[in-house]
Amino acid sequence: MVKILDCTIRDGGHLNSWNFLDECIIETLKTAENSGIDYFEAGYKMPECIKSSKIKLVVMVDAKNICPVSKTADCVRVACYPNQINIAIKAVEDFKNQGFEVFLHLMTADKFEDYELLKKWQDKNILTSIYFADSFGSFMPCDVERVYKRLQDCGFEKISFHAHNNLQLAFANTIRAIELGAYSIDATVFGMGRGGGNLPVEVLLKYLDRDNAFYLDLIPKYYLALYKEKFWGYSYSALISGLKNIHP
Repeated sequence: MVKILDCTIRDGGHLNSWNFLDECIIETLKTAENSGIDYFEAGYKMPECIKSSKIKLVVMVDAKNICPVSKTADCVRVACYPNQINIAIKAVEDFKNQGFEVFLHLMTADKFEDYELLKKWQDKNILTSIYFADSFGSFMPCDVERVYKRLQDCGFEKISFHAHNNLQLAFANTIRAIELGAYSIDATVFGMGRGGGNLPVEVLLKYLDRDNAFYLDLIPKYYLALYKEKFWGYSYSALISGLKNIHP
């Protein structure tokens, strides 16, 4: 069965500069644990309020700013734009050597062209999975399939997907990735994320016939107020971002 990575605190944090209440972070983590989520991405650094977890804790590192990662984390996801791929690959190898589980995360994956480099990369099997992202929410399901199969052609067996919802296609695109055999899928509480937002984890759980009751209890406790204050979802600017495949 496809694994789920809850990236609410990391990706949603772009909206509030990661100023979540400690109790919100802890309860979101506990909700993920109780819901059988596989990975919890806690931010670009590990919040001090998180000491341990029953599920795997993830920190994202941006290729333009490689920095040390707390040993509280189990996994490191190294994110890069196409022109940063060599830096990202070296960082992935370094973090693996430090004992972390590692993901390579390709942003603006539709713009990536150096598949020969990935095909020739000798240490690609050190990855738990390679992620590709619909960074500006412009993908159609056929785009998901095209990128997925390009990565398969490079020899990757575990491929993961990160959707954005600018064109209201995060769910459809994610379903296509699951049908193709995705290793893992990203989602956030109530779809929290910049611009058009992300795939709502509570909807994904329903689709997978898994228990979403804990998330349904969590939303009114913290995330409805955040939604009213920061707003994410369908908007004209998010629509244009998706249609033009540009940063919001």
